Amino acid sequence: MLLLFGGSLPDAWDEAAALVREGRVGALVLVGGRGHTTDALFDLVGAAYGTAGTEADLMAAYLQREHGVIADLLERESTNCGNNVTLAREVLERAGLRPRTVALVQDPTMQRRMDAVFRLVWPEAVAVNRPGPRRGRYAWPHERWVALVVGEVPRLRDDADGYGPRGRGFLAHVDVPPEVEAAHAALLAEHPGWGRPAR
Repeated sequence: MLLLFGGSLPDAWDEAAALVREGRVGALVLVGGRGHTTDALFDLVGAAYGTAGTEADLMAAYLQREHGVIADLLERESTNCGNNVTLAREVLERAGLRPRTVALVQDPTMQRRMDAVFRLVWPEAVAVNRPGPRRGRYAWPHERWVALVVGEVPRLRDDADGYGPRGRGFLAHVDVPPEVEAAHAALLAEHPGWGRPAR
């Protein structure tokens, strides 16, 4: 089972298609409604795959047109990293699927958080982390990439303001190394407008 999440770039979609064609994926599930990356993805990929709809719809159109790959299931309601996993699980359960191992494919900037959400809400399954490629044909505009990367640290924290168990409870505990915290603080001291506020 491979869950391909909205928010990932088309280079990750290409890798997922290759895994399907190689027979290494039992089922391909596309996950994503409309969230903070939806409009940016449609702008990045272009009108050839549609101009409206969900991230799952965009990925489905791209995979079919570029690779002849048709997904087994689509989840179209999720709007964030947390309900990407919970709603994908509901879609699978309604289809009678209860995988024991699930490959998670997400943009590298959000992969650690996706894994932490998965560990919290789907503890009986094993996650295999396959982040999308760091380099490829597609890239986020620099400002968006910086906002994604810098915005992850406060989300991963397990404190009153973070998404961990001691905070909002959206994900399993993640240890944020001191050197990452120091780099994050240095970046924000020099560039206070960087990042994406946690909601």
